[in-house]
Amino acid sequence: MREEVDRLLSLYERRQISRRGLIEGIAALSVGAGSPVAAAAQPSAPLVKARTFNHVSLVVQDLAKSKAFYTRLTGLPVRSEAPGSFCEFRLDGAFLGLYSQAFINQVGAKGDPPQQPGFNHLCFGVEGFEMKALEAKLKQAIPEAKPVVMYGSELYISDPDGTKLQFADVNYKR
Repeated sequence: MREEVDRLLSLYERRQISRRGLIEGIAALSVGAGSPVAAAAQPSAPLVKARTFNHVSLVVQDLAKSKAFYTRLTGLPVRSEAPGSFCEFRLDGAFLGLYSQAFINQVGAKGDPPQQPGFNHLCFGVEGFEMKALEAKLKQAIPEAKPVVMYGSELYISDPDGTKLQFADVNYKR
């Protein structure tokens, strides 16, 4: 599954599929991940027990314009927002976060390159999430992923292509 997520992200970054195509592809993978066939294909025990896609975050240039677009397109209700900074839309068991480019660049980690509009990160909901323990496990198992805790409670890594992944409890922002 990891290779397929990497392939989908690569296609998106090369603009060969849309944001919607990326989200649909990842959602389709998550449905298959719980099947006995998919479980049998896993070569070794995973480092985390991801159970859900908690959210997908997009950086947008004009928050009001993007909010209007996604509202018109999907009809999703707003779960949380700070005008000018972010708008999060509620999905069943997840959310879609839109974050203004200025806001993301203001709150980002020191040394991060300025964020451009587009895909920012996806967050896996982890059963039995213990941030400090997972951070230590990731630092030992895959240090090249550069595990980092941000904002005191959010754990992020980078995949081999630099795509940001977040890990949180399955009930994060519920």
